[in-house]
Order: sequence, then structure tokens, then C-alpha cells
Amino acid sequence: MTMNGYNHYRIGSYLLIGFAPLLILAAVLTDPQEYMQSPFLMLSATCFIGGGFLFALSGDKPIDAWLAGRLSVQGIPPTLGHIIRDMGGSGPAVFLPPESEGGRVTQFTSTRSDYRSFAAEGGGFAYHNGSTGILTPPPLAAPPLLDDLKNDNDLALPKDYSLLMGAIREVCEETLSVTEWMDIRRDGDRVIFTLHNYLLFSGCASLHADSPPEFCMLCPCSICSLIACMIAEGLGCEVSLNRTALDDADRSLRVELSCAFAGKSSLPA
Repeated sequence: MTMNGYNHYRIGSYLLIGFAPLLILAAVLTDPQEYMQSPFLMLSATCFIGGGFLFALSGDKPIDAWLAGRLSVQGIPPTLGHIIRDMGGSGPAVFLPPESEGGRVTQFTSTRSDYRSFAAEGGGFAYHNGSTGILTPPPLAAPPLLDDLKNDNDLALPKDYSLLMGAIREVCEETLSVTEWMDIRRDGDRVIFTLHNYLLFSGCASLHADSPPEFCMLCPCSICSLIACMIAEGLGCEVSLNRTALDDADRSLRVELSCAFAGKSSLPA
């Protein structure tokens, strides 16, 4: 994988920020009475926050770690998390693999049973494994960031578990430099990532302090989403975020993912 700079990201950030007001307008025009519950509003917040994050990464000078950490979660507690929860979102979000070659990972968030009547009328709801839920792109900058890593840095996602873990480590440690070093451990269907001296630690700490614990599971931020997307696409399996934990001692982030592995016996423990 080649190591190119972030200068190509600025156009993407302009496009994401530009789409945000258009999606707000679409939400208002589609349902003026219930626009606050429209998925378009959630997508608008996603585009704006993701665009701001990409813009911050597109400069030639290194970005301050504290600012980068804040940008990585800016708007999630007051916007995305509340919107998803108000729409009945519950349980961890599930990252679904692409349905075809060249497709994108999607995110499914289940909703409570009392929202089934609303789901029957449309409104952006979908069904997965017998559950009603919201089907959206993964939040924040994960999808465009993954596309840029493929196009600008020649990232390839191996279908082999060990090789894919190596690619994830290279992206986090070298290409994006968001962690000093990453520890990866597998326990059955769970894969546990520990990002030591995490660049965006301050943003995660503020999110954990100011928001309910389930917000991380409902709408994971950029790096957690990126890791989940890489696994879902590379191994073609469903991925969900079980929990996250912070360690102040070495400013590390611990991310625990559940993966619906196919051919489990062939995967190393």
C-alpha cells in the first residue's frame, strides 16, 4: 500500500459539506411535519461532520491531536445518537458486507417493536434477520476514507483473516498514524483491537463522559467504523461493535467487535 498525503481529501470534504444542506432540504420537503425523525436529517449530520473531519486531515501541516480527537466525535452525542435513539434505535449497529463486487458496506440499526407501525409506512426503515431497523451508510468519514485509501494508497482488503488484520494494523499505525501501535486479539467470534497512544483519545474521552454508553454502539465514530467496514468487506461477514473502553494510563482505546465469521474453523484464534 502506498503512502500518499491527504491533499486529495479536500474535494471530498467540500462535497460532503455541500450535500448536508441539500439533505436537510430533502427532509423538510419529504415530510414537513415529521422532518426531525427523517433519516435524511441523520445523513445530513453525517455528511457535515465527515466533511469537517476530512477537511481537517487535508492540510499539509499536522493537525493538533486534541483538535483531531474532538473533530472525530463532534456532533455525535447531540445529533446522530439522539436522532437514532429517538427513532427507536436499540442494540449495537450491525455492519453488513457489500451485496456485490464494488458495493459498499451498510449499517443496520435495529429499532424497538413499538416503531413497527411507523416502519410499515416506509420512512427509511428496513428488515434484517427478522428485525425492523434503520439501514444507512456507516456514520462519519468511514466510507469516503476507505474509498480514498483504496484509490490513493492502493489499499487492498485480503479475504484471509491474518492478512486483513495486518492491513488494518498498517492503516492505523502507518497510513493514518492514529495510534502508536495496535494490539489485535481474537477470542472466538470476538476480535479485540487495542490502539495504544490513540491520537483521537480526547474525543473518545469526551464522548464517554458526556453521553450514554450505548451511543458508541448505536453510531460508532470514524476509526471504529473504518475497522468494522474493513472486516465486513474483506471477510464478507456481519460485524457489530460490542463495546469500547479507554485506558488513561497509556491513552489507549479498546474496541471489541463481534464478527459472524464464515468457515470459523479455518480462522486462527
